[in-house]
Order: sequence, then structure tokens, then C-alpha cells
Amino acid sequence: MEIKTTELKRMWEEFEDIPINLADEIEVDFYSWEKGTYRFDIWHWFDEKLPKGLVLNLNLA
Repeated sequence: MEIKTTELKRMWEEFEDIPINLADEIEVDFYSWEKGTYRFDIWHWFDEKLPKGLVLNLNLA
């Protein structure tokens, strides 16, 4: 299933509010990711889904 860039941006903004513990794991469920998921696994998912990756699509540079 392809997700529109605008939807991915909205999801990323929501992800910014997800609490992360000292082990870099999310502390609550977030969409299909369960509590305890390593946040960098989620970052990689976003990077793969965005046509130009996280840095260019979401201006993270």
C-alpha cells in the first residue's frame, strides 16, 4: 500500500510526540508499531516510504 507524502508528514509530526525511553524504544503503541519498538526502526520505515527520504522530504537537515 502506497501512502501519500502528506500523510507520511502528518504521521511524522505525530511521531514527534511519542515518548521514547532511554533505550530508544517507543513507550506507547504508534500505528502498527507496538510499545517497545526501537525508534530507529520506525525512522528507517519513514525513510524508505518517503520518495526523497526523511532529510529531504521533511527538511530535517
